[in-house]
Amino acid sequence: MTRTPFPAASRSTTPGAATMSSDPTAPSDDDLAMIAFLRRWYVYGGGRAEDILVEFGIAPVDYFGRVRTLLETGSPVTDRTVSDAMLAVCRKRLWLGQ
Repeated sequence: MTRTPFPAASRSTTPGAATMSSDPTAPSDDDLAMIAFLRRWYVYGGGRAEDILVEFGIAPVDYFGRVRTLLETGSPVTDRTVSDAMLAVCRKRLWLGQ
């Protein structure tokens, strides 16, 4: 018998069960990844367009529009000051068309 590093109880037999949430309004894993990316890069203007395209597979305008919507609807960002700064970056990049 081969031992696995994870207990059998932690494995799910339903595909995608780990990513499903009981709250339909909760942000998806993709949404959280987008917010985390901007949280790392907002100080530097939000990240390069090429990095956004490679990381998320969408145009920067779509990325910043989606993150702006998430932040404006109260996405889970710990500090309101950081959230406001991230929103400012989103608005600037959208205004610039990037």
